[in-house]
Amino acid sequence: MYKVSVVIPTLNRAAVLASTIDCIERQTLSHDVYEVLVIDNNSSDDTQAILAAKVAAYPNLRAFSQRKRGAAATRNVGIQEAAGDVVLFIDDDIFAEPGLIEAHLEYHRKNPESSIIGEVVSPWDQATDPFLRYLRDRRIFNPYSIARGPMDFSYYHTGNVSTHRKLLVQAGRFNEEFSFYGMEDVELGYRLEKKLACRMVSGPSAKAFHQYYPTYEYFIERCRQAGYSLGKLIDLHPELKDRFIENGRRTRLLKRFHLLYRIFSSVSAPLYRILKRSEEQRGTGSVSEMLDQYYFWAVRYHFFLGYSQYVRYAAAGQAAHSVLRLGRERIPLLTPAREQVKSAEPPWIRLNAERD
Repeated sequence: MYKVSVVIPTLNRAAVLASTIDCIERQTLSHDVYEVLVIDNNSSDDTQAILAAKVAAYPNLRAFSQRKRGAAATRNVGIQEAAGDVVLFIDDDIFAEPGLIEAHLEYHRKNPESSIIGEVVSPWDQATDPFLRYLRDRRIFNPYSIARGPMDFSYYHTGNVSTHRKLLVQAGRFNEEFSFYGMEDVELGYRLEKKLACRMVSGPSAKAFHQYYPTYEYFIERCRQAGYSLGKLIDLHPELKDRFIENGRRTRLLKRFHLLYRIFSSVSAPLYRILKRSEEQRGTGSVSEMLDQYYFWAVRYHFFLGYSQYVRYAAAGQAAHSVLRLGRERIPLLTPAREQVKSAEPPWIRLNAERD
């Protein structure tokens, strides 16, 4: 029996997935100690070809295909199929250091019945893009790491986190009602902590590198999706509203000046482009105070905007049947019709069954 099952959900990341798999397969531990499970969430690129080649190369690698949309449903396949005592979640653009799995196991030995929050390093030290420099200096690694506080469930981000499989099962696995980006991992972390008294333990020696270079436009749309998902989180756990929504002077200001900010963001767009061009010539240092504040408010505004949109839909009784508009993109909350076709087979398919 394996000690660790590494679970990697993926969607249209063929360009980086091969390297992600190679890194996790080149660990200080032998392959009989851990397995790697990659679950493809219905990719349309070359992911299947990459997986076929890697399955042939690594005997401890298994691949599955999940038709149901969402990271929650995709990771749940990994939990279901995991043979290891500990499940380690990483993303499909995470390059593991050789000692990653060994470090996670050592932390679990010292901290039984805990979840280990590994270190994720973003490669932005020498970035010249102003927005990446802003994220680097603010230590913002994803749209819902903008808050700060003691180590608890809110740090349960599945880019590099491990938990005993039995605890994941007892907690009820990931909630598959989260169909958009974000918060499904934090919500599971909350249930682990609240229901099972599972401690969240920082694991800085369990290190990995995030191959992630978001543009400003991409990131704020992610913020909006994460804010929308926050609405779902608070629907499920109303006691968390004060924690995520009501706290903070700036959050209260956003509520009051929502319309004013929308107007400001429109009229200030030309100024932003001028500031951005100027900053691109300044090298890798910190951005100017003016651009820093522009980014600061934009990130929080779009997060709040997504949350507000969920609240409006929920009040109208439409949250489960409406469409979230993100920029020019329309994203239905329900899975596409072709994913709802009933079948005798499970919603995931093992891709390398011929090995058995």
